[in-house]
Amino acid sequence: MAARGNPENHHAAPRCLISLHEKANGSSSLDGEGIQAWVEWEMEAMRWRVPVEISREDLEALVASSGVALEQEEHRLVHEGDWRRWGARGGRETLRRYGTEWFALLALRRWGRLSAEDLDAARVLR
Repeated sequence: MAARGNPENHHAAPRCLISLHEKANGSSSLDGEGIQAWVEWEMEAMRWRVPVEISREDLEALVASSGVALEQEEHRLVHEGDWRRWGARGGRETLRRYGTEWFALLALRRWGRLSAEDLDAARVLR
């Protein structure tokens, strides 16, 4: 398990907003993909109380200025409800990044066959 005092940078306006903003504003087509990108951007922007019509430059400045140092455990608790949503958004990219072994461990944890401590220990080894 990681040391309690490890600081992590938390953003009150998360960095993922920048890529969502790019996807939503990068296409002029109203196909299913373009509409989905806009809906995802709008929902996350509202969730984090960011104006939907914000410019990219202003969004980058907002995200950069919203960073604060939190202890690792506190930071993960703050985002506890976000991981599932962020992971689902990543789709295949998330699977590619973390691999099938990690997803298998997450499934075991979800089904109660792996303790939180064992999952944390596996995270350190990866």
